[in-house]
Amino acid sequence: MKTAVLILAAGESSRYGSAKQLVLIDGKPMLQHCIDTANQLSFGEVYTVLGSHGDEVSRHISGTDIIYNPQWQLGLSSSIAIGARHLKDEVDAILILLADQPRINSEYLKRLVALFNGEEVACSEYSNHLGVPAIFGKSYFGALMALTGDKGGRALLESLCPAPKSLALGSIAADIDYAADLAELIQCT
Repeated sequence: MKTAVLILAAGESSRYGSAKQLVLIDGKPMLQHCIDTANQLSFGEVYTVLGSHGDEVSRHISGTDIIYNPQWQLGLSSSIAIGARHLKDEVDAILILLADQPRINSEYLKRLVALFNGEEVACSEYSNHLGVPAIFGKSYFGALMALTGDKGGRALLESLCPAPKSLALGSIAADIDYAADLAELIQCT
């Protein structure tokens, strides 16, 4: 089964106040940490969806193919849709990651992939919600391409019946939306 990793990094980072994809953590851009983690998986190529700050961000990252989302202002779902559209004929499954979850590690992703095991969907669970990282089989590519708004795949995941297999994120669930989130992450490590 051919699987690709799709990293979502097209947002404006308006709550953060600058291009958070490039915020340094241990001397490396936060997005590069996500790319490096994805590249530790041995099953496929890594793609990153860029939009706002795309030219600047692309100059500071490596190890990924870039998909540019010209409609990034339409929200997270537009990046999922454009990524799924780009990959639909190339792969059998897509593992979706967010660039602003720097605690996600390759061990967690390997467990999620093992849970997926060729099934239709496997996702993460945190704060009583289903979300990403999540891996979708080919039968869900049409639904991914039809997503709209800024909720990403959460509504799709929570609408599935039966519920998809899920893996608790626990303490690695934190995402970086504000500068204070990054300060807390650095303080806790």
